[in-house]
Amino acid sequence: MLYQLGLGFSIIAGIMAVMLFYLGLSLGKKGRSHMILAVLFLGASFGGLEWVFYLLGYNMFTFFVFPLMAYFAIWFAFIVWAFEKIGERRIWIVFLIALVVLTIVAVNCMNCVQF
Repeated sequence: MLYQLGLGFSIIAGIMAVMLFYLGLSLGKKGRSHMILAVLFLGASFGGLEWVFYLLGYNMFTFFVFPLMAYFAIWFAFIVWAFEKIGERRIWIVFLIALVVLTIVAVNCMNCVQF
């Protein structure tokens, strides 16, 4: 039942990300650190989902291609919009580079984090 722990972790991290996005957007330029933490919590939520799918035996990058990739693309579009709204283009570009690197690792090395 380890996947239930991972799913709970993912849900809690997702809720924290939404709350931090709300707080960061309401503070405007002063909410920059909240927005960065929100993106990190959102990444933890997505990582938790990937781990749960891995424990269940699915490779989420090939099994649920369209729905999950659309979900991630919509969230990333929101991140771009949110950081452009507060005038921080460099931050979302750094997150895009990290996302590309982590996606390449996740696609090519499914068993790298084996316990």
